[in-house]
Amino acid sequence: MSTTVSQVATPDAELTAANIFTRKSVFDLALRMANAFSASTIVPKDYQGNPSNCLIALEMANRIGTSPMMVMQNLYIVNGRPAWSSQFIIAMINGSNRYKTELQYDLKGEGDSLECTVYAINHQGHRVEGPTVTMEMAKIEGWLGRNGSKWKTMPEVMIKYRAASFFGRLNCPDLIMGIYSSEEVIELPPDSIIEIMPETPQANSITLSLPEVESTEENEEQPQEVPSEELPRIPDF
Repeated sequence: MSTTVSQVATPDAELTAANIFTRKSVFDLALRMANAFSASTIVPKDYQGNPSNCLIALEMANRIGTSPMMVMQNLYIVNGRPAWSSQFIIAMINGSNRYKTELQYDLKGEGDSLECTVYAINHQGHRVEGPTVTMEMAKIEGWLGRNGSKWKTMPEVMIKYRAASFFGRLNCPDLIMGIYSSEEVIELPPDSIIEIMPETPQANSITLSLPEVESTEENEEQPQEVPSEELPRIPDF
């Protein structure tokens, strides 16, 4: 009985113990899992029918030692950047057993003078702090002035989220893999514009390279249908 159990458990152990890109057997197992996840209607829309995204989620879950479903539910793509939800960053740090205590929030002041410092006590009894986040910082960085900004309606919650994210990136970047929180990414300016659509000269060259067809109508329709349908779908948030 024990031999049978250990043989059955081996593939799962391989997947959790090693990077899924190190061996073909592990990669094939991960790919089958990714296909199964992508066929589900319970996973978020970014992963439905997209085995590639599911495979990346499996890799990230493997690296941080958590459930793939947990990664899928808490990893967002905002302005083309991957981002964790702030709640997930806090949960990862609190559940990591890296510190003796959970994250603590040192709130001071109120209104425009509100500030927050996140800290934790490590196993040696030392206090480990993150950078202090202030409402003045929120104004200067433009977080407060954005349309629909939650900083105006729930400043205490947002300042805690931001301070926790800063703490994670400063003190345990390996745990959150250097990824920003979704609230931060929303407030970051978009990358200096990355063109996904081909530029006009390229589009013209594609059109010119198509074989000529006697019918003018067919010649006009073919270049219009081919380029746009092949572009990857970018989810709206």
